[in-house]
Amino acid sequence: MTVRPRQGTGHTRIWDDPARRNMLYNIGFGLAILAALLTMVIAGAVSWYNGHLAAAITVNNVTLTKDDVARQEKVNSFLIDYETKVTRSLLSSGHLWATDADKRIQALQGQVSSLPSLSASQLSDGTVMLDLAQQNGQAVNAADIAAKEKEAATQPELRHVWMIMVAPTVTTAQTTATAAEKAAAQAKAQQALTAIKGGGDWAAIAKSTSTDATTAPQGGDVGYIDTNSSLDSAFVSALFAAPLNTPTDVITGTDGNYYIGKVTDTIAPSTDSTFASQAQQAGVSQSDLDWSFKYAAASTKLNDWVVGQAMASAPQRHVYEIYLQYSASESAPGAVRVRHILFSPNHDPNAATSLPAADPAWAAAKARADAAYAQLQADPTQFDALARSESDDTNSATSGGKLGYLSKSDGLDKAFAAAIFAPGLKPGEILPPVKSVYGYHVIQIMNYPTDAQWAAKLAAQATSLDVFKTLARDNSDNTQSGQGGDMGWIGQNTYQVSDAVAKAIFAAPIGKVSTVTTIPGDGTYLFWVDEQQTKVPDGAQADYIKANAFSSWYTPLKAKYKIWEDPSLSSTSGS
Repeated sequence: MTVRPRQGTGHTRIWDDPARRNMLYNIGFGLAILAALLTMVIAGAVSWYNGHLAAAITVNNVTLTKDDVARQEKVNSFLIDYETKVTRSLLSSGHLWATDADKRIQALQGQVSSLPSLSASQLSDGTVMLDLAQQNGQAVNAADIAAKEKEAATQPELRHVWMIMVAPTVTTAQTTATAAEKAAAQAKAQQALTAIKGGGDWAAIAKSTSTDATTAPQGGDVGYIDTNSSLDSAFVSALFAAPLNTPTDVITGTDGNYYIGKVTDTIAPSTDSTFASQAQQAGVSQSDLDWSFKYAAASTKLNDWVVGQAMASAPQRHVYEIYLQYSASESAPGAVRVRHILFSPNHDPNAATSLPAADPAWAAAKARADAAYAQLQADPTQFDALARSESDDTNSATSGGKLGYLSKSDGLDKAFAAAIFAPGLKPGEILPPVKSVYGYHVIQIMNYPTDAQWAAKLAAQATSLDVFKTLARDNSDNTQSGQGGDMGWIGQNTYQVSDAVAKAIFAAPIGKVSTVTTIPGDGTYLFWVDEQQTKVPDGAQADYIKANAFSSWYTPLKAKYKIWEDPSLSSTSGS
């Protein structure tokens, strides 16, 4: 037999070939590098997207990206720098009051630290306003945007102002002046004005009369101001309405002080023609400015439209009100509404808690309380006036001593609580002085729940306007209770009151008391309308409308929008 060797199969294994093995190693290594590079590219793309194109704000179906917020920040940064330069320039040239300049620069610096949240808030609000403007026929156009740019580039009129300020001298430990102290301050200011009109020297009178420590030593010279001055707003308005070199009347400031002013020079408004070029040098293009100013233009256009409607001639009613403010304590067991007059040792309720009982100031406080109680026993109608002028509880004094509903679970002083929750007390009853840790209280029981039932009793008593005023003084929780509940003139669409209150006012009869109106979560109302006229808002009413109408209109409408802001922009964003 012949034995033959086995022939090969003709196939070589791939790993047995060194060249092929190296090639596969190289291909695998290359693929790994490629995969790593691809991963890096994807990660970079995701990171870039998250930093630029990811949603930062959504308003309903509108999305604003992080690049949009950054763009708004860039514009805001330029505007802050620009306004800071302008302010410093005006200060160095003597054309801006130093106090105003310092406050403005501090405010501008404060904005720098909150640029992301400020910019996000502007964009979310601006997006809502653009939509509302479109809905109400007030769409923003190129002219509106150009007007906002011109406004940013324009320095308003400046006036060189001189001031005499007389602050009431508060002789007691109270934080607010009494009516007598206010009257004395006003009389002092009027005497100064009479002397000036009689030819007296302004600087000398200012030095001897003005209580403003900054300007009095320099004869009342404030320097230049504009309408955005930090001086009292009522005084500023009078100054910008005053003729040159003519003293104003005595102005009652919104801060409670009394002012006389004069203007000796004016500088007309001026527009900076280099505004756009300065923006470009700061890296802000014209398209950036236009894009940003469209949001500001929407706010201005809507505000003008809303205020314009509210200021139009329309039916108005002169209204008196009794308002019983809603209180959760009303439904508590044993709740009672009271008012009080507090007589504290040394007129200081807080210090009384640690003052020894033997201190003579306690006896003095009791003597004052006993005298007030005796006066009220003879004439209970004096309670409101005494509370406003004599009470050491400065918080409640401004409302005639009203404390609202109190219940046994309110954590009251034990002696005070024992007095007001004693059985058998009746509405209107005045209690003998009660000693608490704060002083001696003269307390009057006002009413027991419910407010609706009490208001119905008041309505039955209100047989005339004079009676209604007295009832308002002694029962109403509104700020006008001291004036008999006089709200002044109220329009149906002037945003002075809520829609529900306006509806009740215009449903009320003229010349007699209204029905009781209870608005859940707000309170219970009675109205007396003594007159209706078709007229244009004026005076304090017009000032209120101009300051508040837009926010009253806008706030509830904005609440209907679904707004989201990236929490990283700010934990306290504007939406």
